[in-house]
Amino acid sequence: MQSDQEEELAHDNEVPLRPPLYLLNARQMRTENGSYFHNPGTEPLTVATLGDVIAETAHKYPGRVAVRSVHEDLTITYEELLNQADSLGCALRAQGFQKGDRLGLWTHNCIGWVVGCVGAARAGLISVLVNPVYEKAELRFCINKTKLKGLMIGDTLNNRDYYGMLSTLIPELRTSKEGFLKSKDFPNLTSVINGGKEKFSGVCSIGTLISNHKNNADITKYGSEITPEDGSLILLTSGTTGEPKAGLDSHIGVVNNVYFSGIRNSFNEGHPVVCIQVPLFHALGAIVTLLSSLRHGATVVLASPTYNIAANVDALCAEKCSIITGTPTMYLDMLQYVKRKGELPINLRVALAAGAPCSPQLIRQINAQLKVESVKALYGLSETTACVFQSLPEDSVEVVAETVGYTTDHCEVKVIDDKGNIVPFGTAGELMVRGYNTMIGYWDDPVKTKQTLRDDGWLHTGDKFTLSEAGYGKIVGRLKDIIIRGGENIAPKEIEDLINTHPDVIDSQVIGVSDERLGEELCAVVRLHEGTAFTIQELTNHCKGKLARYKIPRMLKIMDDFPKTVSGKIQKFKIKELVESGKV
Repeated sequence: MQSDQEEELAHDNEVPLRPPLYLLNARQMRTENGSYFHNPGTEPLTVATLGDVIAETAHKYPGRVAVRSVHEDLTITYEELLNQADSLGCALRAQGFQKGDRLGLWTHNCIGWVVGCVGAARAGLISVLVNPVYEKAELRFCINKTKLKGLMIGDTLNNRDYYGMLSTLIPELRTSKEGFLKSKDFPNLTSVINGGKEKFSGVCSIGTLISNHKNNADITKYGSEITPEDGSLILLTSGTTGEPKAGLDSHIGVVNNVYFSGIRNSFNEGHPVVCIQVPLFHALGAIVTLLSSLRHGATVVLASPTYNIAANVDALCAEKCSIITGTPTMYLDMLQYVKRKGELPINLRVALAAGAPCSPQLIRQINAQLKVESVKALYGLSETTACVFQSLPEDSVEVVAETVGYTTDHCEVKVIDDKGNIVPFGTAGELMVRGYNTMIGYWDDPVKTKQTLRDDGWLHTGDKFTLSEAGYGKIVGRLKDIIIRGGENIAPKEIEDLINTHPDVIDSQVIGVSDERLGEELCAVVRLHEGTAFTIQELTNHCKGKLARYKIPRMLKIMDDFPKTVSGKIQKFKIKELVESGKV
C-alpha cells in the first residue's frame, strides 16, 4: 500500500513509481540520493556495422517492400535496395573513395537518398546528412568542414535547384568529367552524384553508377575493413556560435539505437508501414524512422519530396500506413487538415512525436482526434545518435503527455546543478548522458568536443531536465541558446551576425517567441542608428539568399537599448519577456 507521500508524488509527476513489470528483472543502478538512473537493458548490445544489419534484414525479407516513394512512383524491395546500395558502394570505391571518406547527402526525401546512405555504410564511407535548404554559404561551410569527397544532389524542384546553386559555387563542375571534379576552392570534392533521374553536366547519375557495377562482390572486402566502433554518420547540428557542429556517430551507436527505439515503436511487430514526414537529414527522419525501419524490416513511405501535409495524409490512407513519426508542428498541421477534411480512412497503430518539446495537450489531441492506438514521445540529440528517453509500449496517455519517456536501454542519465553535483530526483538541472550512443566527437573540432563530451564519457546535453526515480525524464527548458522552430534547431548568433551587417542596425538579438503551430517563431529585436527606419520586409530582403528560409525571422521589434547585467552582458531572457508581454 502506498503512503500518502508516495500517492502525492505519483499524482504530481503522472509517472509510475517503478518501471513496468518486464523491466523489473533488470538491475537498475542509481545513487542513493540523487537524479541518476541506469537502464542496463534486457538483451545485450549488437556488435555489428550498419551495413551488416541492413544486409541481415534484406536476406530475411528479400521480397518485402523496403521503400515506397509516392512522389516518384517508385517501389524498391529489400533485395533490390541491398543490390543497388552495394553496386553504388563499389562504384564509389572504384572512383577512388577510401574507407572513412565522406559522402554528403544534399537532397530531398527520395529513394536515391536511401540507396546513397545504405551504400555508403556498406562500403565503409561516412554519410554526411546535409540540410537540403542550405544556401551557398552554409553548403560551402559543410563541404569544407567535413572535407566531403562526394556529394549527392537531387532533381530540381520548384523551389530547390541543387545543381544551379552548386554550379555557381563550383564553376568547374559544368566542364568537369563525371567523377573527376577538380575545384580550387574544394580540393577534396571529386565527385557529384545525382540521386534522381535528371542529367547534369559533370554529374554522375546514380542509375548509371549502379548499372555499371552490377558485379558488386567486392562489397564484402570493403565491409570487412569496417569495425563497429568506426564512424557511420555525421549529423550537422547548430551551435551557439552559429556555425554548425558535425557530430560523428558510430556504427555501434546507430545499430543499437535504431534497434531499441524500433522495438519501443513496435517496428518489430508484424509488417508495419511507416510514413516519414520529417526530412531525412534530420535524426528523427534518418535514424529514428528510416534506419530503424530498415533494421526491423518495416516498409517506409516517402509521401513527398518536402514536407506537405496533404501528401502525408493522402499517403496514410492510400498506402495504409500503420505508424507515423513527426515533430509537434507536423501533428498540429495534421489535426487541422483532418478536421477540415472530415472522416478519413486513417488507421494508425503508433504516432511518435519528437524533434522538439511536445505539449501535453497535443499528445492528448493526437490520441483522441486521430484515433491512434498508441501515441509516443521521444527525446534525443544528434550527439546521442538519436534516442535517450522514449515512451514504453504500455505507457498511458498521461505518462506520454507529461514526460519524454523512459531511459533507453544500455544508457545512463543524471541531472546536475551548475557546479556539477547531482541534484535530488524531481529537481531541475542539466541532463547528462553516458552510453554506447554518445557520439565519437565533433568532426575536426577537438575543442568543442571536449566542451561537450567529458573524459569520463558523460555528455552535456545543455537541456534542463527533471528525472524521476522510475527513470522517466521531463524536459523543463533549454540551457543552451538554441531556438527550436518546428523541430529545426536554430542558432541565433548566425542570424544576428548577418542582421548586424545591415547599415541601419547597431545591434540585434534573435529570440524564440511562443507560437502555437511551430512551438517557437523567430523574432529579431534590433537597435537602430539614429534617424533610420527598418521594416520586416527590409530584414527579409537582407537575409534572403544568405540564410535558409526557416532561419529568417518572421517578426521584428525595435528597442532603444537592451537590458544588461552589471557586467554588461545582454539579458536575452528579459528581451523575450518584454516581447511576449507586449511591452516592446
